[in-house]
Amino acid sequence: MGLVKWFILAIQFSTIFPTPVVHHATESDIRKSVVFFPIVGVLLGGILWGVQIVLTRHMPNLAATAVSLTIYTISTGALHLDGLMDTADAIGSRRPRADALHIMKDSRIGAMGAIAAVLVLVGKLSAISSLAPEHFAPFIVVPMLSRLGMVWSMQLYPSARSEGLGWLFARRIPAFVVAVATIASALVCILSLSAWSCLWVLIYFVTCVSLFNWWMFHRFGGTTGDTYGAVNEILEWLGWLVLAGINQ
Repeated sequence: MGLVKWFILAIQFSTIFPTPVVHHATESDIRKSVVFFPIVGVLLGGILWGVQIVLTRHMPNLAATAVSLTIYTISTGALHLDGLMDTADAIGSRRPRADALHIMKDSRIGAMGAIAAVLVLVGKLSAISSLAPEHFAPFIVVPMLSRLGMVWSMQLYPSARSEGLGWLFARRIPAFVVAVATIASALVCILSLSAWSCLWVLIYFVTCVSLFNWWMFHRFGGTTGDTYGAVNEILEWLGWLVLAGINQ
């Protein structure tokens, strides 16, 4: 029953899909639920691929991608995209750390946030539209790894605040959760991608997670719920561009 509870919580955190009500979820349950984040990414990627392969039979790739990416983004509640925009506004403010964190918490969207969202969505659109929908691997591997990136961000870096989502997760994820999520994601990559693609996936994943979180640590003193969303979006953007380049 614990695994079922964690899976439901992972879906609730990552999507707008209706789920059964979870009673008596503890902070420990919430932290352990991230073990299913990569699996939720596979499910969302499967939806993206399914819509894409159906629509490309009736319209050009670019138009089909516009629809499938819209459905994919709506399915997540645009939660991670919102985190990217808040993070970009905070970085773009060039204010001291405390002021920048306050800007990040502000629900209003600034110019830097809007620009970041547009650039990321355009990048995803162009990359996904260049992928052959007959090959499902890039569609599921990238969303899976982007969510694994959030798990590793939680594990490696402290929270920038003493409250909030970042504080709930930062350096508080059990080691077995990180290990299981990583091993499961690695197996999916090995079974679905070529050795050459796996190598590039490893390079882009490690580089992006390391550099981005290092930047957040030095800029804000740690990570937040918004920076988790931002690293997810950047990993998706970069991952689909990398696989589009490999498969051209």
